[in-house]
Amino acid sequence: MAVLLLMPAGMQGQKYRMELGLMGGSSFYMGDANNDQLFVNMHPSFGVMARYHLNDRFSIKANAISAGISGTTEENPEAYMNGEDIHFDRQLLDAGIQLEMNFYNFGAPDYKPGSSRISPYILLGLGMTGYKSDKGRVCANIPFGLGLKVKGTPRFNFGCEWAFRKTFTDDLDYVDKTAGFQLQDSWSGNGSRNKNKDWYSVLMFYVSYDIGGTGSKCFR
Repeated sequence: MAVLLLMPAGMQGQKYRMELGLMGGSSFYMGDANNDQLFVNMHPSFGVMARYHLNDRFSIKANAISAGISGTTEENPEAYMNGEDIHFDRQLLDAGIQLEMNFYNFGAPDYKPGSSRISPYILLGLGMTGYKSDKGRVCANIPFGLGLKVKGTPRFNFGCEWAFRKTFTDDLDYVDKTAGFQLQDSWSGNGSRNKNKDWYSVLMFYVSYDIGGTGSKCFR
């Protein structure tokens, strides 16, 4: 009843400190078997996420994702030693933390004047990738990308993001059944100048729910 009496003089707004959500989408590989093509050999990906809001513009997001990648040299055999045909298919486990910057103050304008229900954002962070090549391995990665978030209701958020993972390994495309030929040494060089680190990309859609209210405020 007290809230109703206050409404003519101002608006009551509840701010939330965190979000928990589910993610789903697709992933693809870029490396020695795919140097420049986007969105080829797509695989399903899914995961969970949590956001902590530093303020209306900046958030810290943690995520854990399962992503598939694959590649082949069959359509470009002349680029590889002895015309070898190599195909690989691998599942990755990705965990990381990113700093997100919103282009607008994100929130529900009905509850907080000056905020926007829609905001693009950019992200940059650090992560780890777990995978199995000749044995189980873990490597570091640098995630960076962009996204779009939408405040569907005062507590539900929807969005999508496209991010690359630059890894610090060159054997995401390892194949165990070849005649001594691997993509990470496809030009037979012993130095590092002719070797590229592998990349992968994830395009994800997500839905999240706000938790951890910080208390109501009256905006006049």
